[in-house]
Amino acid sequence: MLTGDLRKKIIYIPCVFVLIIGAFLLVCVNARAERTDEEYEVISENDIKSAEVCILINKTHPLPEGYEFTTDMVKAKRGYLRADERAADCYSKMAEDALKEDINLIVISGYRNLDRQKTLFNKKIYSYRKNEGMSYLEAYKNSAMTVTIPGTSEHEAGLALDIACREYTMLNEGFADTDAGKWLKDNAYKYGFILRYPKDKEYLTGIEFEPWHYRFVGKKAAKIIYDKGWTLEEYVRAYKN
Repeated sequence: MLTGDLRKKIIYIPCVFVLIIGAFLLVCVNARAERTDEEYEVISENDIKSAEVCILINKTHPLPEGYEFTTDMVKAKRGYLRADERAADCYSKMAEDALKEDINLIVISGYRNLDRQKTLFNKKIYSYRKNEGMSYLEAYKNSAMTVTIPGTSEHEAGLALDIACREYTMLNEGFADTDAGKWLKDNAYKYGFILRYPKDKEYLTGIEFEPWHYRFVGKKAAKIIYDKGWTLEEYVRAYKN
C-alpha cells in the first residue's frame, strides 16, 4: 500500500515531465518561426498588387479568364475614358506634371472590352483584304502585327493607354518625334508606365513600334525596365522565378 507522501511524488514527477516537454516544444516552434522570417521573403499586399499590374499579356499569354479590376476615369481627347484605377491615378499625376512643362497629354484610347477589340481586329483584316488583295491568312498575320488579337490585348485589362498630345493626335510613328513623345519616353517610368512596344524589339513583343502605347506596370517594375532597356517580356523572364 502506497503512503501519502509516495503517492504525491508519483503524481508530481509526471506533471513536471509534461511541463518540461511543453516548454521545449514552445522554444522549438518559436525558433522555427524566427528562421522562417529570416529564410523566406514575406509577401505583402503591395507585392501582390505589383505582381497583378505586371501581368504579361501578349499573343502567347492571353488575358486570364475571369480577370477582374476596378476602373476609374481618365481625361481623354473627348470627355473621359475608363482604365484600371491604378493606371488612371498615376496617369492623372503624370499628365498634371507634364502640363507644368508645357506638355499637354491626352488619352486617345483606354479600356476596351472584348467585343470592341474584335471589331478593331476584324476591320484591320477587312482593310488588308480589300486594299492589298491579301488572302484571309495573310491579312490575319499582318493585322496581328498592328492590332492585338482579341483576348490578348492589354487594353482589355485596363492597363494600357494610347497617349498623344493636343498638337499631335495621330497614333503613328511620327508621335515619337514630338515634344510629348520624347517627354513620355524619358519620364513615363517615374509614374509606373513603360513604352510597351519599343523600336527594334518587335521580335520580342510581336508588335511593331508604337510610341503612343504605354503600359502601367507600377513604379518599381517600370524603373527596372527603363534602366535596363527591357520589354515587359524580358522583365517577366528575368523575374518569373
